Parts: sequence; structure tokens; C-alpha cells
Amino acid sequence: MDKIEAFKQRNPVTLAREVGQRLRGFRLAKGWTQEELAERSDVALSTLKLFEAKGHGSFQRLVRMAVALGVDGELRGLFARPLVMQSIEAVKRSERQRAPRRKRQGDGDGA
Repeated sequence: MDKIEAFKQRNPVTLAREVGQRLRGFRLAKGWTQEELAERSDVALSTLKLFEAKGHGSFQRLVRMAVALGVDGELRGLFARPLVMQSIEAVKRSERQRAPRRKRQGDGDGA
């Protein structure tokens, strides 16, 4: 993948637009109109339309719409507390350790 394509995928504008499209997909999967979701989430219809089309809107409104659609668990998972380690040593101990070498047959038999 070239650098330009990688940048496009990490572009905040593109990400916001994709979130808006996913929100639209969740709404359509429930069979709701934009008016229904706007009413259920207490978000202005114009704001909802702008969010779905371009990804423009506040985080607070995104949360309201996610809760109304029942997909707020995905947001909670995204911002869940990370595992906190007490020290660098604890981090090192938690890393996967290599298994001990198995003895090959014939090793240590005095031959």
C-alpha cells in the first residue's frame, strides 16, 4: 500500500464520513426513517442528515444516536479503560514468554 492510500485511510474527514455512513446503515437496518431516529435520539433532523451525509456533528449527538440505535456498546468498547500496569517490570512479565526448549532424544544420555 502506498503512503497516499495509507494517509487516506487515516484521514479524520474520511473516518468521520465512514462513521456517518455506518450510522445510516444501522438506522436503515432498523427500518427507521431519519425523522424517527432524530426524534428518538433528540437530535435535530438537519443535524442527523448532515452527520449521515458528511460525518459532521458533535460527539454528544453521535452518542445520543448510538444509544437510540442500541449500538452504544461499540462506543463503550472503543473508549474502555486500558489495562494499567504497575511498573515496567509488570509489562515485561506480561509479555508472551518463549516456551523452554524441549530436549531432543539422545541429549543427556551420556552417549
